Amino acid sequence: VREGDLLEIDFSEACTRVPGYAYNVPRAHFDATLLARAERAGVAVVRAGAALEPGGTLPVLDAESGARAEAALGGAPDFLVDATGRSRLFARHLELPSRSGPRRDDALFAHWTGIPIDRAGHVHSDRLEQGWCWRIPLPGVVSMGVVVPRTVARALGATAESQLEGLVRADPVLAKLCAAATRVSPVARYDNYQRITDLAVGEGWALVGDAFGFVDPVFSSGLYLALQGARDLADALTGRRPGSLARYERRHRRHLEIWQRAVDTFYDGRFFALLRLRGQRPAAGWRRLLHDHVSKHVPRVFTGEASSGGYSARLLQGIASRGLPRDQEPRIL
Repeated sequence: VREGDLLEIDFSEACTRVPGYAYNVPRAHFDATLLARAERAGVAVVRAGAALEPGGTLPVLDAESGARAEAALGGAPDFLVDATGRSRLFARHLELPSRSGPRRDDALFAHWTGIPIDRAGHVHSDRLEQGWCWRIPLPGVVSMGVVVPRTVARALGATAESQLEGLVRADPVLAKLCAAATRVSPVARYDNYQRITDLAVGEGWALVGDAFGFVDPVFSSGLYLALQGARDLADALTGRRPGSLARYERRHRRHLEIWQRAVDTFYDGRFFALLRLRGQRPAAGWRRLLHDHVSKHVPRVFTGEASSGGYSARLLQGIASRGLPRDQEPRIL
């Protein structure tokens, strides 16, 4: 954060219908826990990659993958779900069109020791000269990554390591954060942010999670959206009501679009302006009542509690587009 821009959303204050806390969990441990829970619930797990038959208008497992599935299930699967994330297996296979968001960013990240954490247990976001970075405390390490315009990152080298090292040297905020830090993992890079597939369900198949759409890492919404989408898709498949898959697609697409609008307020500075207004509580009267009402509802969108729609999301959009006083004009990130 730049000087004077230290701003917070406290889950214990913002959440009313979900727990007022969150966990920072190493992804590998989370994935292993989720898989073990699925197996205990009776899921047949095949520990092998799946591939599709080339060509065709539907995704069909190739002979080897199909044989593995039949052995595990006792018969051929009657429905296929693409949960391959940014690999987007079905979308690439079927050449499904997609829509990209306005950003053209690269994310570069790794685990580090020696990265300072200002408040124990909290996720930190810092504004850089170009883009922003995150700091997420994990057991024994800190996940630190940057999101910067693609042209900026790729001008610093050919590899993810050289690009992140160049950014650490060039940006004063990163240089300060990493002054006593040691990188203890390889550098990962993602570059296909803000992409939503135009068609997410078809005859005998559906997309879920990042394979359906991914917005941006800024509010850590990816895993939340993937899990909520998986739950909605499971309800649609097990309910077997007419139109249930189409309703799943509409609901999740709307969810992604609301997050995209929320993310837009971060990049154009309106998010910071809104949080500054939230901290300026009038002494009394109707202005204070209005302030408290807005302060209650706006953060609920960014915690995920009200991000799937409804009053809170509409209130955020209305205030962000028309309600900022001139002395609170946003600054572009």
